Amino acid sequence: MAALRGRWPTVVGVLAGVGLLTALPALVPSFYVTLSTRIIVIAMFALAFNVVFGMGGMHSLGHAAFFGLGGYTVGLGVTRWDWSFTVIVLVALALGAFVGLAYGILTQRTNGIYLLLLTLALGQAIWGLAFQQVEITRGDNGISGVTRELVPLVGTGALSYYHFVLLVALASTGSLWWFSLSPVGRAIVGTRESPTRMAALGFRVGLYRNIAFVVSGLFSALAGVLYTWHHRFVSPDALLWEMSAFILIVAIVGGANTFLGPALGAAVIISLEFWVSLHTQRWMTVLGLVYVLTILFLPEGIVGLGGRLRRRHASVDVPVIPEPTASRSGRSHE
Repeated sequence: MAALRGRWPTVVGVLAGVGLLTALPALVPSFYVTLSTRIIVIAMFALAFNVVFGMGGMHSLGHAAFFGLGGYTVGLGVTRWDWSFTVIVLVALALGAFVGLAYGILTQRTNGIYLLLLTLALGQAIWGLAFQQVEITRGDNGISGVTRELVPLVGTGALSYYHFVLLVALASTGSLWWFSLSPVGRAIVGTRESPTRMAALGFRVGLYRNIAFVVSGLFSALAGVLYTWHHRFVSPDALLWEMSAFILIVAIVGGANTFLGPALGAAVIISLEFWVSLHTQRWMTVLGLVYVLTILFLPEGIVGLGGRLRRRHASVDVPVIPEPTASRSGRSHE
């Protein structure tokens, strides 16, 4: 109870948010239900990405590979291989975990810009395979006709699929939250803060980096599965480095140093994209400006803004009592 007492505003806020998301279809037109589904999926992808970026402190420009592999598993499993829902999900999770392990092993001895470039190269290699294997992936044309008939209790309706996505996203968020608080999750954060000290204490730093990539790849692939069923289409664009850069910006804007910050960033960025697209075709320019302004004025992201305001308020409220100067002290003794 003592630990919960300090976090009750967060708990109440999360419960209120879940209630609002559940009731959202009854409050807005059907178009916004579709938009909200996309926000939830991207938020889930951002949370998965943040296991490596925020928790592990490892920069990655190759996470679109996990996302796209999940998408292609759905596309091929539905249209070509006649797989069941269970098989599609299990294969997507296995691919995400396996490729995540490969990322972790291949980037074992890299950090900073070298890690960023290596993950970019790995992601682009997987994109190249999808782009060139036209007989399997249909190349740049992508795979269309991805129906939702296999999704349990969904059918073809956007409303029922929204609730399905929300349920999966909440379960995934809860799992990632538990993971972040587990001894393994805390060890991953420790390797971010001081890998040398963690190694001196007997922790296998490389192992925990691998675990971070595996968990991140697994949930990123699951987000890709939901995204493809949402759009009923998948193409090499889902694997492109621009998707990796987009999710990186989403995490930074929301606040990569907090658990729910990337999810908030997804809601803000995608809502802004929708509004800007109504008025201009320069969305990428606007996204670049948002990123630059965030780095300059909100280095801790949107979530960090609340902490800064609280700290500023506390500094104003606490009175400062100046110490007596030497001259004043001397006069007082005279």
